[in-house]
Amino acid sequence: MIKKLHSMAVATTAVLWLCAVSVTAQTTTFPYPSVPDTLRQPQARADYLLLHYWDNVDFADTTLLCSQDYGEQGFVNYIDLLGRFGKNVGPQSAKIFIDKAWSCPPARRRFDSLIDQYLDDNNSPLRNDRTYSLLLNAIANNCHTDSTERSRYRFRARLAAVNLPGDTASNFAFTADDGSTHSIREYSSQRLCLFFYDPDCENCHTVWTWMQAHPLPADVKILRIKVNDRLTIQYAIKATPTIYLLDKNNIVTLKDCTPEQLVKQFK
Repeated sequence: MIKKLHSMAVATTAVLWLCAVSVTAQTTTFPYPSVPDTLRQPQARADYLLLHYWDNVDFADTTLLCSQDYGEQGFVNYIDLLGRFGKNVGPQSAKIFIDKAWSCPPARRRFDSLIDQYLDDNNSPLRNDRTYSLLLNAIANNCHTDSTERSRYRFRARLAAVNLPGDTASNFAFTADDGSTHSIREYSSQRLCLFFYDPDCENCHTVWTWMQAHPLPADVKILRIKVNDRLTIQYAIKATPTIYLLDKNNIVTLKDCTPEQLVKQFK
């Protein structure tokens, strides 16, 4: 289902995305907004779409919101646009969307589920922690979110915002398998694969065996790091193993990726 919907998602540039929306609007029932012709620049057009994306949606119509072509596909296209071009108006767009959806309990339940499905699942091709963090913060600040839920969403938003791709990874000291102590800053001149694991985790051993059968390029150094409470928070570790790929200068390339995603990065 995720792959099918993703194959229908928008193109890889702002211009192509905007063209795709115009074509998609003719073949689905989702009521995309019309972008004024006076807006010529791709980013300006994308910003308009982000701010007006949900203007024509009736959030009380649960039949439409629960349909694949309307509710789900509309949401998929939205988070794809938000992830690609939401730098300028992302927080404002997320607030507008959540304020509308969270005012109607059935819509809230529907989109809360879709947010987790597409933005929190490691196997989702649309997973994007920047977008996830935007939406979680908007939920946490929404008037329909009670105090207990607010704390939970804020905690999840903080984890999603940790060590995002493009950021410099947080430094930390660790003990290698041979007993020596190091920090990741010692390896800032080369690419790194951080393999966070628990010695008692059976899945960690399975994934490690798979990775040995699918070796990375010789210039990528793999660091096997035992998880502790500090690293669980510092690197947003939800399960073991957790894998990061860092470029030179410890810049995050992949965060919490699957081993298949890691290997695919070098093909």
